[in-house]
Amino acid sequence: MRSWESVFEVLKNEKKTGEIIPLEADFYLGIAGLASSVPDDQERNNLNKTIEAIKERRVQKILVYIAYGKQVPAPLPTEEEDLYNQIKRILKKDSAPTNQTTVRISADIPEIITTKGSKIGPFKQNEIVKMGDTEDVKFIIDNKIGEII
Repeated sequence: MRSWESVFEVLKNEKKTGEIIPLEADFYLGIAGLASSVPDDQERNNLNKTIEAIKERRVQKILVYIAYGKQVPAPLPTEEEDLYNQIKRILKKDSAPTNQTTVRISADIPEIITTKGSKIGPFKQNEIVKMGDTEDVKFIIDNKIGEII
C-alpha cells in the first residue's frame, strides 16, 4: 500500500515532465484503499484532490501520446492502458477505409511496425479487427498473427 507522501510524490513527478511516468498496474486500486483508510475528513479530501490531479494530468499526457503516435511506457495502471487502447480503437474506426478485411487475431501482440513502416496493434487474442490496408492484412497472415474470417 502506498503512503500519503508517496501519492504527493507521484503528482510532483508528473508535474515535472511531459512524459508519462511508469506506475504499477494496480496503482489506482492501491491509492483508493489508502484514501478510504484516512480518518480525517480534510486529509481524505486533500488526498482525493491529489488523486484527481494525478488522473487529469496523466489522461492529458495519454492524449498527447496518441496525437503524436507515441507508445505509452510500461508498466501502466490498468485503467490508463484500457483508456489508451479504447481511444486508439475509436480513432482507427473513424479513419478506417471502406474496403476492409475482417481478421481474427490469434495471440496477444503489442503494437508492431510492419515491413512497409505502418503501425498495427496492439491486439488481444481472439480480437476481431477490420483492416483496410491489404499489405497489413498480408503481413498478419504471413506472420501467422491472425486469420481472415
